[in-house]
Amino acid sequence: MLIAIVAAVEPDVRPLGFSGDFRSNLMEISKLGYDGAELLLKDPDKLDVENVRRLTEEFNLSIPAVGTGPTYTIYGLSLSSQEREIRERAVERVEEYLKIGRELNSAVIIGSIKGKTKDRQSGIRNFKDSLIRCAELADDIGTRLLIEPLNRYESNLVNTLEEAIELKGDIGSDQVGVMADTFHMNIEERSIYDSIIKAGDHLEHIHFADSNRYAPGQGHMDFKQIIRALEEISYSSFITAEILPLPNQHTAAKLTIEYLKSNLFAK
Repeated sequence: MLIAIVAAVEPDVRPLGFSGDFRSNLMEISKLGYDGAELLLKDPDKLDVENVRRLTEEFNLSIPAVGTGPTYTIYGLSLSSQEREIRERAVERVEEYLKIGRELNSAVIIGSIKGKTKDRQSGIRNFKDSLIRCAELADDIGTRLLIEPLNRYESNLVNTLEEAIELKGDIGSDQVGVMADTFHMNIEERSIYDSIIKAGDHLEHIHFADSNRYAPGQGHMDFKQIIRALEEISYSSFITAEILPLPNQHTAAKLTIEYLKSNLFAK
């Protein structure tokens, strides 16, 4: 398994990870021993992809995924909106992210961009219709889409891994996959271990954060059991730290990599 951490590309974006000067952050991420940086950006159409590629190659980092969250959290665009125009604009944004994913060999995460609706039934229907369109674009562009279940307080659409896997089956696209997030799972899953085992090879990516969304080891999550579940399903992809940058982003990143390497991956 490989380890990454979230990093914002634009200096004004404040992610659950690194914000500020992108190059400096990549340098530190590399020095700490991470294998990759998961990107978070708000304006995919303005990204200098070649500069991102050059910098990640300079610091020998992979980009396992690109987050789309700011499309909803900053611009209010969601794939489940009751307004067709908003859904159309959200799909257009996803297309821009997919193009970036193709250039950087990265998956595109469908998390917060799902949105949150008053009428869950129509919201699910709208989300599914929008996701089908996104999947068609993903197929044309050649980039994977990953459905991320979120907890009920952030979205009332697709809260568990089982729901994500069921939706993946309904969409029926080879370009659509499923990912997990331990923070959300701690709220929604009856057993994180059992859910991972049940997901099996459907699981393509995972975010790590402790029960309080701090760095792993700073809450009460049983990460040894979670790692054991990942090993049992032969998971070999990235674990990305998506954590509160507290007490500051540098300390949080250091605590994460030390905890994972010293306590979990040591044989």
